[in-house]
Amino acid sequence: MISQEIEIPGEVPVMTLGNTVLFPQAIMPLYIFEPRYREMLDHVLANDRIFAIAGLNEAATDAEVFETPHRVAGVGLIRACQQNPDGTFNLILQGLARIEMESIVSEEPYRTARIKQVLSEIGGTSEAMQSIPTRITALIKAQRRLGADIPAEVVRFLDSLDDPENVLDIAIYTLCTESPLKQDLLETLGIVPRFNKFSRYLLDKIERLKIDQQLKGGLNEDDVGNN
Repeated sequence: MISQEIEIPGEVPVMTLGNTVLFPQAIMPLYIFEPRYREMLDHVLANDRIFAIAGLNEAATDAEVFETPHRVAGVGLIRACQQNPDGTFNLILQGLARIEMESIVSEEPYRTARIKQVLSEIGGTSEAMQSIPTRITALIKAQRRLGADIPAEVVRFLDSLDDPENVLDIAIYTLCTESPLKQDLLETLGIVPRFNKFSRYLLDKIERLKIDQQLKGGLNEDDVGNN
């Protein structure tokens, strides 16, 4: 895991974005155009290439005005960056770790925060932990059989990973489209409980796909009852 190979600094710049959650190991493309974030990028590229992505906490008072972030966020490493002729940037950020923001250090010229890395725990039996990759793959394949628009490359990539938590986090980042749930899953430090929450989401997707297929005449009632 790259988060074990790279030291996470105690203070980092922070981008606060709506409906955005960065998971460890995930690859996030970003387009940087705001002057403050262009200045931030100049700084991080000249130093450790690390900054955090925090989701906008829309439940907070005046969240839009103050760009109130969720306390648990993702910190990432710039893997590639291209400056455009107009001064904007396209970059690829790879998630390193979950972090908790302990305090905001400054807001100008861009937000910086004091952070600490938060580590996962198994939260269940080792057998349940080790079964996560197989169970996720089975749920994704079930969706694909029912017509879900999930590229086969997603399954092949997840199959190529060894660590159950990596498989889980990348599957969540790739397949979960509900930002509040995604943030909740980022904050769920127990790996097995995190999987249980995500699997319920996938099972709900499967049931909806079955109902859609039945309405279209593609399944009979017996098929709808089978996972």
